[in-house]
Amino acid sequence: FQYTRVWIPDPEEVWRSAEIIKDYKEGDKSLLLKLEDETVCEYPIDLQNNEMPFLRNPDILVGENDLTALSYLHEAAVLHN
Repeated sequence: FQYTRVWIPDPEEVWRSAEIIKDYKEGDKSLLLKLEDETVCEYPIDLQNNEMPFLRNPDILVGENDLTALSYLHEAAVLHN
């Protein structure tokens, strides 16, 4: 079973890929994430300011020449592509 994958900001790598490993419930102040190196961390969210991590495109779209074909188009997706 695979959860939703997201991009989170990182001071060294600019963006890091992570997987949400616990369902979000209304009122939660953070998301429980697992990074690609298997590290588990909490990512604080701010719904009032619409600060949620960016969704990651499916692997099948990696390397797509036409950026308009991406499911999610944002800085992290463009840099990864």
